[in-house]
Amino acid sequence: MKNLIFYIGGIIIFIIGMIVYGIIQDLRKTSLKDLLSEKKIENLDNPKIIINKLDYKLHLYIDTVLVKTYNIALGANPRFSKQSKNDRFTPIGNFYVCDKRITDGLGKIMILNYPNVEDAIRGLESGIITKSEFEKIINANASNLCPPMDTNLGGFVKIHGNGKFDLLLRNLPFIFNWTDGSIAVNNSEIEELYSVCKIGTTVIIY
Repeated sequence: MKNLIFYIGGIIIFIIGMIVYGIIQDLRKTSLKDLLSEKKIENLDNPKIIINKLDYKLHLYIDTVLVKTYNIALGANPRFSKQSKNDRFTPIGNFYVCDKRITDGLGKIMILNYPNVEDAIRGLESGIITKSEFEKIINANASNLCPPMDTNLGGFVKIHGNGKFDLLLRNLPFIFNWTDGSIAVNNSEIEELYSVCKIGTTVIIY
């Protein structure tokens, strides 16, 4: 019984420690608004996001100026690129924000145009998608719209927050790749990104 009490107490102390650590880290962060002011950036017409999967970093640029870097969580093994639905890998390639929404579970989200043209070509050549599905994906990308996301290539790759689990996930002392292939930041950070990035914003993932 004594061992059980020590075990439970250790878990509680660990969780409290994570929360306190996360609060301290958040207090040390500089807000996007302040960084934009420091860098004297007023024109936000040309934002760009570059995501490094192996470093777990999302870099926000305005034109060619790096404004802020965010820590991220991904889908399964970041060394692999998304090939099909249900594989939980985060894709690699050049994308754009094709839609922005406010959801019940994750709050504000930015949807990427996966599958893109390269994905469609790969899917057709490997027999994952039909010719008709291929043409729909190509046409949507040509019009800068969201492509069909119900094919065997998968879809609905997003940049989003941690939702209702933000307090726990943002304070983990290690990287936990919990998403379905999307890119997650914490809830306050998705608010920043959502406010700056418009539909059409370039997103490069490598």
